[in-house]
Amino acid sequence: MTPPARRASWAVLAVAGLMVLLAACTGVRSGDNLPGATPSPTGPTAATNPDYIRLLVPSGPVQNGEVDPGTDWVTPFEKQSGCRVDLVTVPTDAAAYADLTTGEGETYYDGVLASPELTGRLVSAKAVAPLTTSRISGYSRISPRLARSAAEVSGTSTYGLPYLWDSYVTGYAAGQVKPAPQSWTALFSPASAKTHSGKITVPQDQVTLGLAALYLKSAQPSLGITDPFELTRTQLTAAEHAVQAVRGDISTYWSSDSTVVGQLGDGQDVLGAVLTHQINEMTRAGLDTAGVPALTEATGSAASGGGAGTAVAAVDSWLVSAHAANTTCTYKWLSWTTSNYVQERASAFTSAAPAVPAACTGPAAANCDAYHMSTLPTARNIVFEHLPQASCGQAGGCTSYTAWQTAWKSITEAAGIPPAPAVTASPG
Repeated sequence: MTPPARRASWAVLAVAGLMVLLAACTGVRSGDNLPGATPSPTGPTAATNPDYIRLLVPSGPVQNGEVDPGTDWVTPFEKQSGCRVDLVTVPTDAAAYADLTTGEGETYYDGVLASPELTGRLVSAKAVAPLTTSRISGYSRISPRLARSAAEVSGTSTYGLPYLWDSYVTGYAAGQVKPAPQSWTALFSPASAKTHSGKITVPQDQVTLGLAALYLKSAQPSLGITDPFELTRTQLTAAEHAVQAVRGDISTYWSSDSTVVGQLGDGQDVLGAVLTHQINEMTRAGLDTAGVPALTEATGSAASGGGAGTAVAAVDSWLVSAHAANTTCTYKWLSWTTSNYVQERASAFTSAAPAVPAACTGPAAANCDAYHMSTLPTARNIVFEHLPQASCGQAGGCTSYTAWQTAWKSITEAAGIPPAPAVTASPG
C-alpha cells in the first residue's frame, strides 16, 4: 500500500541546522483524505483544443518551472510536440481516485501519475484504459523488471508505464542503533522493538502490514507467506497481530517526508520503516542515518526463500484515463517521460530511481548507485508493492483490499489516530 507514501508536498526543511531539499515523488501517497484537486480557471478545453491534455499528478515528480524556472520538463515537451499540458495537483491518492471515478470530473482528465495502490484501485474500477504499448516510442527502454511488476499488469493487459520507483527499508540512526539492524526483525520483533520503545516510526498506511508480513515470512515460515501483498485470512491476521504487538513501542506514524526527516534525522526517532529517497536525502545532508537492506543487491536471505533481507519496491506509473479525450497527445507525453532528458531530471529532483536504465547518467547517476540499479534485473531480495486482491495465486484465494483497510483501521484506532475525513471529487 502507500503510506499516506508518498504523496506529500516536497518542501525545504531545516533539520539539524541543515536545509534539506525533499521531493515527495514516492514519499507519501494516501495520507489524510483531503479534498480533490481544484481545476484550472479555464476548465476543460479538450473539446475546443485537440492538442490539450490534463494530467493528475502528486506534488513533486513532474515539474513545469513553477518551483524553479530551471527545473522544467513540461515546457520543452509542449514546444516540441505542440501539445498543451495542464498539471492538476492532487494531495492524496484518495483525491485522485475520486476525481477519476466520480462526478463530472472523471471526463476531464487524460492521465494520472499513480502509486501501486492507486493503480490497482483505478484498474479495478475500470477508470483507466489498457495501454497500447506500441504507441509509446520509449516503452522498450523501461526496465523489464519494472514494466512486468505486479502493479503494472492485470491479466493479459498492461495498464502502467513506470516513471520512478522507490523502496521501503529499515531506516535507523547509525550513531544510536548498535549493532546495525540486519532485517525487518529489528522493527517487528517485540524484543527488539522494546529496546527502542518510543523511538520507532512506521508509515501511517496499510503498507506497514505488508512489511510485517515480510518479517513473518522469516520469523514464522509455517505461515507459508510468499508475496507479502497476497495474504490469506490467517496470514493477514498474523501480520495485524505482529503490528499490534509492537504498537506500544511506536512513537510516530508518518505520512510525509518532513515527519521522517524531522524525527529520524534529529534523533527523536531512531528506527523505522522509511523510504530509500528519505535516507538518501538525510545522508547527503550529513545526517547520521542509514537503511537496510542495501536495495536490490543480487544476494541476500530472500534468495533462499526468507523475507528478512527483502526490500519492498514501489513504482509510480503513468495511466491513461478511460475517458481520455486526447489520446494522441497523451501517448506523446508517455513517450516523452521515457526519455533520458526527463528520467534524469525527475530522478535528480525527487531522489528516487529512474525507470529507464539508460538514464543512469548525469544528475541521476548517484541515485542509480544508491538503488543498485545495475543489479535490478537479477535482484532476488526485492518484492514489488501492489494492491491486495481477493483473487490471487494462493489456494483458497487471498484477502481483499477492504480486509486490509479493516485490519489497519483496528491498529490506528487502538493507537488513537483519528480517522481521515471522507473525500469527494472536485468540480472538474
